[in-house]
Amino acid sequence: MHKIVQYVAIISLFAACSHKSEPNALVMPVSNTIEVKDTDSKDSILLKAAHVVPTTNQHEALQNEFITFIHFGPNTFTRMEWGNGMEDPKIFDLQNLDTDQWCKAMKDAGMKMVIFTAKHHDGFVLWQSRYTDHGVMSSPFKEGKGDVLKELSESCKKYGLKLGVYLSRQICSK
Repeated sequence: MHKIVQYVAIISLFAACSHKSEPNALVMPVSNTIEVKDTDSKDSILLKAAHVVPTTNQHEALQNEFITFIHFGPNTFTRMEWGNGMEDPKIFDLQNLDTDQWCKAMKDAGMKMVIFTAKHHDGFVLWQSRYTDHGVMSSPFKEGKGDVLKELSESCKKYGLKLGVYLSRQICSK
C-alpha cells in the first residue's frame, strides 16, 4: 500500500537543498505531495518530507498566523457536549450578542481571521434560512429575527478580519 506525504502543518523548508552538493545524493523534487513507498527507509521518508511544500491555498492560510474558532449553539444552553437535533430552538435564548466586541478583542490580540460554526451536526442554523425552521428563526433571539452569522460578518468587515464559515453536513433528524 502506498502512502502520500502531504503538507499538514508547518514543515521546515531549510533542509530542502542541503543534500544537493553531496556526491550521489538523492535529488528530490519539491512538491505538495510526494509518494512514500513501503520500501522507503526512515531517512528517505524524512528527506521526502523535507521537500514537501504547501499548496498556494495552504500557504495563504499560514499567512493568517493567529485565528480564532467560535462554536456555540443550543448546547451552550443545554450544557450537553453533543446535541442530537431534537432540542427545542426556544432554548437558544441568546440575550446580549456583541460581535463587535468579539472582533475588537480578536483584532487587539493580533488575530487575522475567525472561523465560525454556523451549523453543526445538530442542524441548528445561526442565520436566517428558508430551508429549515431549526435555527435562530425559531428561537427567542431577537424575536426570531436574529442572524448571528450576518452580525459577525459585518463586524469582521468593520475590524478587517477574514471570516471562514464552518458548516457540518451531517444533520440529526427529528
